[in-house]
Amino acid sequence: MLGTLSGLVQTTQAKPPFAFASARYAPEFLTASLGPAGCHAVYAVTDEGRVIGRLLWGGFDDGEVWWVGVDKDRRREGIATALWRLAELKALHCGWTRPEHSDTRMPDGEAWIASL
Repeated sequence: MLGTLSGLVQTTQAKPPFAFASARYAPEFLTASLGPAGCHAVYAVTDEGRVIGRLLWGGFDDGEVWWVGVDKDRRREGIATALWRLAELKALHCGWTRPEHSDTRMPDGEAWIASL
């Protein structure tokens, strides 16, 4: 249940390996291939500070989602959907490219997209 999470925390500049944040993410290893646009990311974090969900999407015009993941033991709690909604709101608020579903997906991703 989402009530067990500390929330989706404040905006910060992300740094590898994780940022416990809703962030504009452009570490050095991505900047070389992505340019200054980098990518955007939102995270779900437990009260203990463990990242249990993440959604990353491109900072370019297409806004393609590159990764959506929730820990196996925390799936089916609405975390990915909450991350999607936060990503949409964050993009709107910050003037970022809105996330868009990728054409390349796993079977679990197909089912999740159909549920949105």
